[in-house]
Amino acid sequence: MAIVISADEIKKTLPNYAPEKAEMFHRESAKLADRDFADKLKEASFKKAILLCGGAASGKTEFLATHLMNLKSCLIFDATLSTEEGASIKLKKISKSKAKQIIYAVVPDDLKRAFVAFLHRDRKFSDSHFYKTHSGSRRTLLWIAKNCSDVEINIVESSYVKHRKLQFSKLKFDNRRLLISYLTDLQLDETGIIDKLI
Repeated sequence: MAIVISADEIKKTLPNYAPEKAEMFHRESAKLADRDFADKLKEASFKKAILLCGGAASGKTEFLATHLMNLKSCLIFDATLSTEEGASIKLKKISKSKAKQIIYAVVPDDLKRAFVAFLHRDRKFSDSHFYKTHSGSRRTLLWIAKNCSDVEINIVESSYVKHRKLQFSKLKFDNRRLLISYLTDLQLDETGIIDKLI
């Protein structure tokens, strides 16, 4: 069974936390998650270390629960990975630990659907959090694809089927050049994200 580090789970342990105040606890829980991830990499020898990537409410945690939890000797960091700096620091720590560096990026097939899910979650954040994480995670993913050739990148598309069941489809790319082309086309700044929601 994989070991999972999640800032959202850490939030629940913080004094005075309530889901409707989730944004107020985000920075503190993210720092604690980063520290926990670094400590776990030092404490144990994992064969794989997976960084999840994708905007808020894209289906990352659901994908983790249904597709990654049973991996052995694996450490998983459940976060948006919305900054290049944060990704770079984590990848360096994984590399130092000798674990295989793997990214699973979950991209919603429909941003409007993801935004509706975001608005209806128990954990409340401002709308700008949605725009920033979807724009930032796409930018970070492209940066990793261009600059970190030793990192395995997996793209998973999330979509809803009948009875509002979330399903996942792994996209295949014959080479890194085609992956970079796909990720280049996927780029949207925050204004572009907002435009997709109108």
